[in-house]
Amino acid sequence: MKFNPILIFILWLALNPVVSAESLMTRYRLPPLERIVLTQDEQGQAAKILLDKARVLQRAQQVSILFTQIEDPTTYTEKLRSAIQARLPVAANSQVTIFQGKTVSELNQLLQSLPAPRHLIIQVPRIQLDEFLKIPADTTLSGRNAELVTETAISPAAVLITGNNIIFKDFIVKTPGLGIRVLDAQNVILRNLHFSKVERGIAIGNHSHFIELDQIEITDSKAGMSIQQDVSHVWLHHSVIRNSLRADNGGAGLLVSDAKLRDLLEDSTNSGALTETIYPPAPAPHAILIENNEFSHNVAQGIYFDGVYGSVLRANQVNDNDKEGICLDFGSANNILMENSFINNGRRARQSDQDLTDDLVMNFGRLADGSAVSKLPGIALDNAAQNLILWNTIRDNSGDGIKIVRTGIRNLFLFNTIISNSQGNNSKLHFFGILLGSAGLEPDVDPTNHPLDFLPPLENIVAGNTIYGKHWSAILLDHEAAFNDIYDNIAHHFTYTTLERATQRHNSIVGNSWQPQPAPPAKPLWRTWRSCLRGWVFWWKCL
Repeated sequence: MKFNPILIFILWLALNPVVSAESLMTRYRLPPLERIVLTQDEQGQAAKILLDKARVLQRAQQVSILFTQIEDPTTYTEKLRSAIQARLPVAANSQVTIFQGKTVSELNQLLQSLPAPRHLIIQVPRIQLDEFLKIPADTTLSGRNAELVTETAISPAAVLITGNNIIFKDFIVKTPGLGIRVLDAQNVILRNLHFSKVERGIAIGNHSHFIELDQIEITDSKAGMSIQQDVSHVWLHHSVIRNSLRADNGGAGLLVSDAKLRDLLEDSTNSGALTETIYPPAPAPHAILIENNEFSHNVAQGIYFDGVYGSVLRANQVNDNDKEGICLDFGSANNILMENSFINNGRRARQSDQDLTDDLVMNFGRLADGSAVSKLPGIALDNAAQNLILWNTIRDNSGDGIKIVRTGIRNLFLFNTIISNSQGNNSKLHFFGILLGSAGLEPDVDPTNHPLDFLPPLENIVAGNTIYGKHWSAILLDHEAAFNDIYDNIAHHFTYTTLERATQRHNSIVGNSWQPQPAPPAKPLWRTWRSCLRGWVFWWKCL
């Protein structure tokens, strides 16, 4: 019997499909990430000097997840999700123990008395938090929607998780303090947990890894959820964080920050408390996967990234937040934002005068409707490098659609739909579809003792975006912006112009479809006279 080698090869391919990961740069034939090195003229040399100063770029090139690892964003996301899932615990096969007590002190005593692995089920509707609940390692604790209740805040939290291989699910936590604190924990599942009117729902801190947060609901609280310092491989999905009430950056619906834990505890003072040195990089959250969630109606941002790297924000609804939809701030690098909706953010109608003063914008004043003159964008970047912003819907935000505030380097803005932002356009301030900005020093700021660099946008790529609606201009290139590539974008129905330039530096602007809409053809003269005659007959009949 003869075998056909071609048929055998085809059969082998069918049984072993070849999955080839392809770089985003290759797939869409993007320009090289580093373009200034290719130039030898005076402008190129000046830009190189600026890049050498950029601490955020040095950070992006030395963290543990580099740009080359996120170049295929879909594959990177799938691998990150799989890596987290592979380390998650499963419910213990040991005998199930039933708890029918009334207090957490009783529950703690029972947990300590049982050998590992433990599997407990709560069979009472309400448990009094007379002390904090400490869950030991190798424990599955199912609440069956029982309430954990206290009238006073408990330190360090209502629930403390510090061990490995823990499943905590199906509880309603009622406390005026912090709901759950996770420290030095690995392989943890938090599922179907509800918090309302707490100080903060969940805080995940140092050396915590491989954590799933599923079906978490945090509403009407001072702050939502925080992930701080050396934390990685956290998967937050199918959750809702709504109406967090603090206006500082630490009060965002989701705060992900490299700030030290001493700054965490619910200090609502100026957002500068989050500041850490961008370079050299301190331990920072990384490999965080945030997908299929809702972040809405928060007084601060929906999401605040502070020094985060190698993380993914995918398929989330980020809507109706009074400040930005999301900020990538203070050294955030090598992150992916894709397939999200950023809608109706940045109106600043819920900010107090003190909030606006803390944000250095009270001098602009307020509009007749009481909201601040200074509006905020759907997506903001400040000292951020090598982030992928792609396939997002960004519409009806009060400020710009996407805004680089300052020091945005080698970020890629690709294939986004940017519609009818600039809702807060006013006589003092104009807003844009995409703003590549060069904000200078704030008042009373010492540039020699400040964690931020104050550099123009350099080597960013803006390609394949649709910018539609009455933005003041579709794109603004701010002063000293250099070596940015802007091509294959579509822009229509802007108010002033397509591309507004405040820079004389070299930028590549080719192949865009943004010619002004032609004026409608003039009516024939006989139609004009007929319209006038009809109008005269109408008024004559009314007399």
